[in-house]
Amino acid sequence: MLGLAERKTSRLGKDLDVDDLYDQLDTLRGYVEDLSRSAGKGASQGYGRAHDLAADAAHDAEQTMKDNLAASLAIAVGLGVLVGYFLGHGTK
Repeated sequence: MLGLAERKTSRLGKDLDVDDLYDQLDTLRGYVEDLSRSAGKGASQGYGRAHDLAADAAHDAEQTMKDNLAASLAIAVGLGVLVGYFLGHGTK
């Protein structure tokens, strides 16, 4: 078994070309750069879509409140009275 390991390492040493190794490392570096660049683009696009959806939802909610101003005010006043009632009775 030891002889097999020695043969493999000696063959590796003979066939190893330093320039070839550097070329392979450069190719690998290029692959990693491309992968990280594409991952960054995907993350940016996802963030942009999420931002747009949140902005649209906020705009829709604001528009709904403006369209139903009387109902919005009634709900706000009702919630204020309710919270005040519970806070007032909670301290007694």
